[in-house]
Amino acid sequence: MHEEKNRSQTNITSFTELFGDPQSRQNILETIKHSHVLYDWEGIRSDDQEKILLFLEGRQGLQVLSDRFFRKVFRPDDFPERIESLISEVLGEPVKIVQILSREGTVISESGSQVIMDIVVKTESGAIVNVEMQRIGYYFPGERSSCYTSDLIMRQYSAVRAKKGPDFSYSDLKPVTLIVIMEKSTKEFAGVAPEYIHRKITTYSSGINVANLDNVVYISLDTFKNRGYNKISSKLEAWLSFFTYEQPEEIISFVNSFPEFAALYRDIAEFRRKPEEVIGMFSEALRIMDRNTTKYMIEDMQRQYEEAVAMRDGAMAECNKAIAKRDEAETKLGEAETKLDEAEAKLNETKTERDEALAELAEKDRLIAELKAKLAEKS
Repeated sequence: MHEEKNRSQTNITSFTELFGDPQSRQNILETIKHSHVLYDWEGIRSDDQEKILLFLEGRQGLQVLSDRFFRKVFRPDDFPERIESLISEVLGEPVKIVQILSREGTVISESGSQVIMDIVVKTESGAIVNVEMQRIGYYFPGERSSCYTSDLIMRQYSAVRAKKGPDFSYSDLKPVTLIVIMEKSTKEFAGVAPEYIHRKITTYSSGINVANLDNVVYISLDTFKNRGYNKISSKLEAWLSFFTYEQPEEIISFVNSFPEFAALYRDIAEFRRKPEEVIGMFSEALRIMDRNTTKYMIEDMQRQYEEAVAMRDGAMAECNKAIAKRDEAETKLGEAETKLDEAEAKLNETKTERDEALAELAEKDRLIAELKAKLAEKS
């Protein structure tokens, strides 16, 4: 390990210093053709095949977000300082690892399989940290994270209670932290861009200070990459850049600025000698992604259906209200029209009575005029 650190101080001028001498594509394809992973290779998408070939040729890097890459690069038993550095930067405080915990938890997933965690460690303070890498962020991240942290808490509870027996106290339990690093995050996280680090904060309306054991930090690598600038201003940003860089010029510049990462890239380069492992890794990841994608689509379609049903029901309720108001308005209009007709009938009756009265008055005026004329003649 000391030798690796010394080599990492060397100024890197070419990609081969990190990833080794290039290999011909023809030789790589011949090796694949006669290997047991040929079937897996043929099932990998053409764009991913190209990524693998460029990596195996030594012309490009490969992201470390797949499970095997991640565990090989960090290897807490061999290089605890790597995962300590990553966790320390994410949490913003120094972390010292004293124990690597089992990655398997209790059966809580919807498929009935065990919860498998990428790296679970116990720190010097007794706190437990799980670092989880996700190529595609899961739907319902809060609900899933609650299951993961609950699993970690219960595992700790069982171990501490078994060890302390009647002397057990809940104060013996230490916080657990879940760090979820997502290559492609879900829409909840995209909605708050350009923020790419999301830390859970628990408070109470009264302001009371009550200890909580579960902590969650989400990191959206896609949002981090899309910030619009490339300057690395902190060690945390250096770690996140390490997770995202693939192009030779990016990696060379990065390693010269942060030489401690050279050894990690050399660990990744070792996979160039194991094309079957790289292909198997991609094939397995694609199967998981395809299965997850199908599940996401079903969940998303169900959610969209439920939203559509709710919108339809809401629209129907509003429509029914509008119909009721229209019917009420039509009833009132009918009543008004009836009253208008009655008023017009009365008006017509009044006009008729007025005309008859005028006619009768005119007749009386005529008779009076005749009477006056006769009286005038006699006089």
